[in-house]
Amino acid sequence: MWYWVLRVLSKLILRIFFNFKVAGLENIPKKTNFIVAANHVSFLDPFIIGVAIPKRINWLASRFFYSYAWFKWFFRKLDALSTGNVSERAVFLLEANKNVGLFPEGCRSHDGSLGGFRRGAALLAFKTGRPVVPCVIKGAYEVLPRGKFFPKLFLPIEVKIGKPIYLLKEFEKKIDDVYLQKGTSKIKSSIEEMLNAG
Repeated sequence: MWYWVLRVLSKLILRIFFNFKVAGLENIPKKTNFIVAANHVSFLDPFIIGVAIPKRINWLASRFFYSYAWFKWFFRKLDALSTGNVSERAVFLLEANKNVGLFPEGCRSHDGSLGGFRRGAALLAFKTGRPVVPCVIKGAYEVLPRGKFFPKLFLPIEVKIGKPIYLLKEFEKKIDDVYLQKGTSKIKSSIEEMLNAG
């Protein structure tokens, strides 16, 4: 319940104050659950993606925030996962047909540019066979960049949803570094292309 209440409130705020737009809804898989991978430029990002994608997403949140009682309570209400549980809990949810979301950069960008990617999204895709849905958030850095506490109103925010990426192992059961590197590069390239497309 908390998730959907927050989504409705976020949707109202985004539409009223930020001229919110979404492109690529047709790319969301209809016959399977999925992994959301997006660029990370603002504290607002999970709320923005949560509004853009009309399906519930279980987000992975940094373990850092779980050391604060309020954040811990808030994330638990939203069924968010600590990044320390990526390999087990996230796989369990994906295999139970739930959607999982994460930010492969691991933390918010300092200047709005795309940083290096960690391998979590590719690992989950290889382990479960679920597609990765790449997403790009534009405008959120200008609204609420890292280090700021009050958003700038009436600036546009847009989300672009890319075509799903399927990462499947070929014969071998072991997921080695080569698989993970190639998969991570494929996800990052998709997000970079959408960012550079304007």
